[in-house]
Amino acid sequence: MLFQKTERVKLMHKDVAVLTGEYDSRRHEFRKVNEILRPDHLPTGVLLDGPDSVNLVSLNGWFQWRAIPKYRVDLGRLKERLHISDEKELLELEYGLSVSDHYWFADIDDTKFYAELNFFNRDFDQDGFGQAMFRTSRYEPKDTALHTPNNTLCGYHRKAWMRNEHGLCLYKGSTGFHQQECINEWLASVLADRLGLYCVPYDVLRYEGQLVSVCPNFLNLDLELATASDAIAAMHEKLPDTVDSFLAAMEVHGIADARASLEEMFLLDYLMLNTDRHGQNAGILVDANTNRWISMAPIFDTGTGLGCFAKTSELETLGNQKNYRLFSQKHLSFESLLDRIQNWNRYDFSTLDDMPDLFRSVLLSYRSTTGISDERIEALCELLKSRIDRVKQYQLTKRV
Repeated sequence: MLFQKTERVKLMHKDVAVLTGEYDSRRHEFRKVNEILRPDHLPTGVLLDGPDSVNLVSLNGWFQWRAIPKYRVDLGRLKERLHISDEKELLELEYGLSVSDHYWFADIDDTKFYAELNFFNRDFDQDGFGQAMFRTSRYEPKDTALHTPNNTLCGYHRKAWMRNEHGLCLYKGSTGFHQQECINEWLASVLADRLGLYCVPYDVLRYEGQLVSVCPNFLNLDLELATASDAIAAMHEKLPDTVDSFLAAMEVHGIADARASLEEMFLLDYLMLNTDRHGQNAGILVDANTNRWISMAPIFDTGTGLGCFAKTSELETLGNQKNYRLFSQKHLSFESLLDRIQNWNRYDFSTLDDMPDLFRSVLLSYRSTTGISDERIEALCELLKSRIDRVKQYQLTKRV
């Protein structure tokens, strides 16, 4: 499907027609909403200006966030290989379909059904797009590389949806010199598993001569993701602390255990010195059939941590810096995260005693690809040990 100029379209949620409107393919945006058919199926974060009026800014903000962003690593090379001039052109090639949710849009008279279109079940040319995204040597993909769920895969890092023996999985690259972010994702998921935290599992593989983190898609035909930013946007009255706004939104939708889930995320971010917990790196699970909020999503995207962009000489002092980003709040201290955690009795940090050694063995195993030095490996393992020791000490003070 490729629209020409301005077309009359319908926004669908699976096979539920949500609204009709006019779409401008030159600007890649909705120009007008003609009729709201099912306001109860509007995407989270898309706002109503009244009972019969959708806020176009929020609708287009939600829709265009689906596109590959202009700041994607190696975007210029990808566009050249796919023969496109604007990354947003990809939005219109496959109905705006994603494997993060079940929204799509089509010509007003289109009679297709979601079952025949969705990429949860449908095959696609994964290697064509994947190699166009990751391969550093000369490569000319087939036209089929354009028709994938990767057209709506947002985010900074090089990434691609691939199917392997574990099903639909996300392959994501690193940007740092040591390709450390991929290993950080694995490390965070192992720490979370040891502590009983709700987290997406990650592994590390070599793909096209470089490291990628690999995680399964935790969504399916009945489940979709809305970001924390979308959840906060849905609140008419915003609070000074965006965490409070998020918790208020969760309470309105009957999610009683949101604070405990956030505490798990804070703990993992503290251990990993993760600097980048912006509003799209956390979210909620939504019932794809009823649009009802279910719970917080598992923790994902914890790769930007443990000084992956820092010099080795700077690692020792990273914990003292105020560079944690939490939703829209920036320049927070990591120590402030510990104060946000209330239930310390549930964690057995002795399960992490061998983690620095395990971390070391994995860093060494990929050294032929990363070129990481012995000095940096030891500094990273010492940094991880110091984070574990610190939470152990803090837990003792809370038990007094």
